[in-house]
Amino acid sequence: MTSAKDARGLFDPDFCEHRCPICTRARRGSRLAKFLQTIELLITFGGCPWGRARQRKYGVRPDQPVPRD
Repeated sequence: MTSAKDARGLFDPDFCEHRCPICTRARRGSRLAKFLQTIELLITFGGCPWGRARQRKYGVRPDQPVPRD
């Protein structure tokens, strides 16, 4: 029996894109979320594991929106 979490892997890039409370609000323009995200990016040297997975999948940093095609 495989759960949905196991199928996505531990660090799902879509969590950062759609459900992360900091990243989603920062990309929408919240000043507090942007501040917290900036601190996180500095401390972790590029973002949390979900943000790094998002960067590998979409090619943009966690603080940048995905470009529309």
